[in-house]
Amino acid sequence: MTSLTAIYGDGRGKTSAVIGYLYRKSTEEKNIIVAQFLKTGKNCGECNFFESFPNVMWYCFGKKEFYHEENKNEFLEIIETGYQQLKKDIINRRVDILILDEVGIALFFNLIKWGEIEDLFQFVKEEVIITGRKIPAIALQNASTSIFVKEIKHPYNVGIQARQGIDY
Repeated sequence: MTSLTAIYGDGRGKTSAVIGYLYRKSTEEKNIIVAQFLKTGKNCGECNFFESFPNVMWYCFGKKEFYHEENKNEFLEIIETGYQQLKKDIINRRVDILILDEVGIALFFNLIKWGEIEDLFQFVKEEVIITGRKIPAIALQNASTSIFVKEIKHPYNVGIQARQGIDY
């Protein structure tokens, strides 16, 4: 049976935690698919690092600009197109682990529906991991593991912007 892990909250390190887990599992020859929502894959250290891993497939459903209500239709199109390709690849490939990074925010902004995400689980052999600041209650209820990441201090709150190589 596929287990569901949710890593969520307002603290830093949700994606980093998943990347560490991804690295460990990729060395065990697990077939892994990673889909990052609202991220472009540009200037992405983890994307570049895992390019040479034949057992890791990587998707990014985002654009350079951050999501705003004004560009919602563009994001809806990007995510729908990406989701259809992702689903096709999951169905046609043996997938041990599926990582849906920042899917919580995509769900929060109604860019994708929980039913569509949950529909993917049946094709995954071992584990699905979802991340995001906000995870819907239904996902948390169904999760076998929930990890809450809390912000205590954050550089942004003292005027330090996101730094390439550190924050993304």
